[in-house]
Order: sequence, then structure tokens, then C-alpha cells
Amino acid sequence: MVIKKVIFACMNDVFLSPIAETFYRNVTNSELTEVSSRGLVVLFPEPISPKVNLILSNMGEELCKHGNTTPLIADDITEGTCIITMTLSEKIRVMEEFTKENVYTLGEISGLNIDIADPYGKDDSAYTECVELVKKAVIKTVAKIRAINGGKGMIAIGCDHGGYLLKQEIMEHLDAREVAYVDVGCNSEESCDYPIFAKAVAEKVVSGECEKGIIICGTGIGVSITANKFKGIRAALCHDTFSAEATRLHNDANVLTMGARVVGAGLALKIVDTFLDTPFSEEERHIRRISMIEE
Repeated sequence: MVIKKVIFACMNDVFLSPIAETFYRNVTNSELTEVSSRGLVVLFPEPISPKVNLILSNMGEELCKHGNTTPLIADDITEGTCIITMTLSEKIRVMEEFTKENVYTLGEISGLNIDIADPYGKDDSAYTECVELVKKAVIKTVAKIRAINGGKGMIAIGCDHGGYLLKQEIMEHLDAREVAYVDVGCNSEESCDYPIFAKAVAEKVVSGECEKGIIICGTGIGVSITANKFKGIRAALCHDTFSAEATRLHNDANVLTMGARVVGAGLALKIVDTFLDTPFSEEERHIRRISMIEE
């Protein structure tokens, strides 16, 4: 099913659901789907919490333009609607009162697999920590919805002059596989600076616009170093399918780098397929180690 509309729902639509809606709008530029927020228990319309825009402003985010709180009603749920709650108890309530189809918690659909509870009554640091977690989850959710709507996750691909010809072959291969991608350049074999294109791919992945990235230069080393300077990027230099499989299983690598002067086109395409088709293992030890990288 293609997702046409996303509704973020929490108990009263005062804090978490408008926050999630705002991040979703900011990440997608309001272009991916319709989006709104609703409350499961809204006795009368009231303004959202003043903490919402205060925290967003401190994070440098575009401020929330959400109006008064709005209750979720049956008419909100049309074909292609996906309802995303903050907690499991809210999900259960939606399923009991409205629909059992396409209802997820934010932790569930994002892959974080945690409840995100309102920090009501806690100090400001708890609010900020909660909002940062919502942002992380929404970015992952956007990538998931892009993948659902497109059939596969969007890929960002880039190169320098040394990787240009191999990039062309990889894009033809992605076309044949019907994998959607964004080409950030370069666009010829004319000499250029690899960091420009490595950064462009990393930014697409970090923003959530793309699920994974592929970057090619002469050796793959320079673009790997550049991409890994971005928080949240786990770029892996792979010149064999074993490494490509291992880095997905163990490191949840989200950017593949290769050297066009090191690996031939035939093997490179097999590496790409392995990287794209291998899921993260989700094993606790690997999750723990990845978290240590991010610290």
C-alpha cells in the first residue's frame, strides 16, 4: 500500500505529536505525503505546549505552525492513511477505537523499537532529550516511508572524476533493479574535488532524504574519510562481497564506498547488490557497539 497521509497521534496532541509533525514536514519539505497530528483524548481545543517552539528554536529547527489541539476522528482515516503513535498503549487505543490497519508506534516504524513517552513533569533536559529522540525516529521513519512508497529505499550516489565511469555503470544497474536514486555528481571525467560529492551524499543520508549512499573515487579512501565526518554516517570501504555483507550485518553501514581503480565493474555491481540486499542483524551486541560509535 502506498502511504498518502501520515497522522502522528498522542494522548492530547499538546507536545509530542506536533513535534513529530514538525520534524516530518522539515525533513520532507512537505512533499512526501500529507501530514498532521491528532490527540486521542482532546476534550476541548487548546494551544500546544509553549515548550514546543522553545525547544525547536534552541535546536535551530523551523518552528511548529501547528494550531490548537485536534482530536482524532474516523473521518481522518482515509485510504492510504498511516497512523503513528508515540507509545504502545496509544497504538492499542487507536486499534480498538478506529482501525487495525497501518497503525504503528514511532519506535516501531523507525526501527528504534522503543516507546517515546511524554516527559511531563520532568526537567528541561528530559524534554530536550525526548525531542532529539523524536527527531531521530522521524528521520528514520521518513526513510522507511520513502522505501514503502517507492518499493525500495532511496539511494544517494556520487563520485569524483576517478569514479565517474563506474558510477554510470552502477546507475544503469540500479535502473535495471528499479532502485530509486539521487545522483549528486560529478557529471564528467573532468578533474574535481571528491569531498564535495562525498559530503553531498552524506547530507542526503543524514537528512533522511535517502536511506543509503554509494560513493566512488579512485581508491574509495578519500570519500570514506569525508563521509565518516558526518554524525550518523557509517561509511564502509568495500572491495569484496564478504566485507559488504559483514558491514551491513554488524555495523549497519549506511554508505558504501569503492575505488574505481581498485575494483572492476562486474565485482562492483555484486558488491552493490550485497550491500543493498543485506539487512542489519539487529543483534544486541552490534546495536551496543554502534551506539558506542555514535557517542
